[in-house]
Formats: sequence, C-alpha cells, structure tokens
Amino acid sequence: MSTRQLQAFLAVARLQSVTRAAEQVHLSQAGLSLLLREMETQLGLRLFDRTTRSVTLTEGGRQLVPVAERMLREWSDIAGRLDKLSVDVARSLTVAATPLVCSSVMPVVLGNLQASQPGIRVQVRDVDRSQIEALVLSGEVDMALGIQFKAGSGMRRQRLLSLPLVCVSPREWPVAGGAPRRLQRSRVSWSDLAEVPLIGLPVGNPIQQLIDLRLREMGRANEARTTFNHLHSVVAMVEAGYGAAVMPAFVQGACSRYAVHVSVMTDPEVPLDFYALSRKGTHTTEAARTFLAAFTAQLREYPQLQH
Repeated sequence: MSTRQLQAFLAVARLQSVTRAAEQVHLSQAGLSLLLREMETQLGLRLFDRTTRSVTLTEGGRQLVPVAERMLREWSDIAGRLDKLSVDVARSLTVAATPLVCSSVMPVVLGNLQASQPGIRVQVRDVDRSQIEALVLSGEVDMALGIQFKAGSGMRRQRLLSLPLVCVSPREWPVAGGAPRRLQRSRVSWSDLAEVPLIGLPVGNPIQQLIDLRLREMGRANEARTTFNHLHSVVAMVEAGYGAAVMPAFVQGACSRYAVHVSVMTDPEVPLDFYALSRKGTHTTEAARTFLAAFTAQLREYPQLQH
C-alpha cells in the first residue's frame, strides 16, 4: 500500500469530503477516488459510506486511521534518516595511497579542504602499492591515488596530470665520497648524472623500471646500486650523502624536510602519469570530485612543475 494512498485516505477521513481532500493532496477528485477504490480492493472492505451529501468512515475505516497515521509517521522518520545518510555518504570519501603520497601531499590537501570545504570528510589509508587494487575492488576504499597505475579488470582509471622525474641530491656531499659535481641547478640533464653515485628503489618497482630505461642508455641500468623499498628511505639516504636519486616529482613535499636539493630531469623529460583508480560502476560523489580537484591543484603548486 503506497504512502500516496494512505495520505489520500487520511485526508478524506479528516475532512469528510472528497472535494476538499483532493485539493489538499493535489489530486483530481477522480484520481483520489481511484486511490480509495484501489485501497478498498486491496483490503477487501469498504472504508467509507458515501452519500451525495457526506462521506463517513465505516468501522473498518475507523480502525485503519491510527494504523495509517503510524505508518506515515514511521515512513517520514526513516525517509528523513535515509536522506541524511545519503548526504553524509555523498560528502564522505576513503582514499588509499602509498606512504609517501600520504605524508608529503595529503596533509596540505586535507588542510586546504578543511578550510574551504569543512563539510567534506576524507579518510586516508597509507598502504603498500601492492595492496591498492584489492582495496579498491573490495570497496574498502572509494579510490586510490598513484603513478603508473594500470586499469585492471573491474577498475576505472582517471588520469589527473603528468609529473616529471626529478633528481634529489645532497646539499653537501661528504668529502670521503669523492665530492661529485653538485646538482644545484633547477633543471639537470641525464648526462649530468654520468659520474654521480645513485641510489634508488628495487628493480621490480615500476617507477624504478621507468628510470632504468633512461639509465640503460647511459650504460648504468645494471650497475650495483643501494636500493630501498620506500621513497622516504631513499630521500633520507640522499641527505646522508650516500648518493643522488631520480624520483617522481611529488616527493618535493617530503624533500622540504630534508637537507636535499631537487632538480627537474631534462634532455629528455620523462613524464609520469598520476591516476585516480576506482571501481567500475561506482558513482563519482561530490566529495570525490572536490577532493580530486584539490589534490590535483596541490600537485601543480610545486614550483618545479611550473615550467
């Protein structure tokens, strides 16, 4: 039995007039009468005694009145709660990203959102890159952020922007290390790295694989090199003077806390596409659109990218 039927029934019961009840519920008299006949057919009894002058409740109609009132109250209550839940869901977001993205980019993005869009709630999960696809597919997170993602089965990939590679070098090289040429310019070429000791990520890392394509042309792809699993560790070891490292440009947020210098790699520039991953068939919410706009804007803010 529909809420429209119950509303029509109660209006006639209160006003004892089909004409006035039809005006109150914004129906024609014929439309209201049809709703009442359908109710009586469903219940198998008459609800009103009708004459040319009056409409009065039958005994069955009188018993239905408190039930109909309670049903409409309960429906109004749950509809209101569901509406609030729908708004809350639309303004909430759970995002997964690697630890470096979470520590170097997310704090600024979330701070900007809190100031400009305080109603939007974003939860961040810092996870290993290998966990990201499973978290998105299972629905544990609404989206994931990172570079060089592939769109697997059931996944939707949205390119946010392209980032260059950068060279991170110590501000001061230890004298015992041979004091290789300092890389203090805003832009350096791959050939500038010819005699510079390098550290990096493991060879199986997709970022390192892209870097090694360029190093192979210099005859340096297969050389013995100290590697670390996390970009934060690489930056810390660069600061300590163990070598320079070629890294994605979003490390600049983290690099500001270390005594290192950051230069854009050129001749050639090697772009890294930064993506948002989500599950196919899911709706892009207001919170997701607002967050992605803020996140992309923050990546573009890095001075090294403005060239």
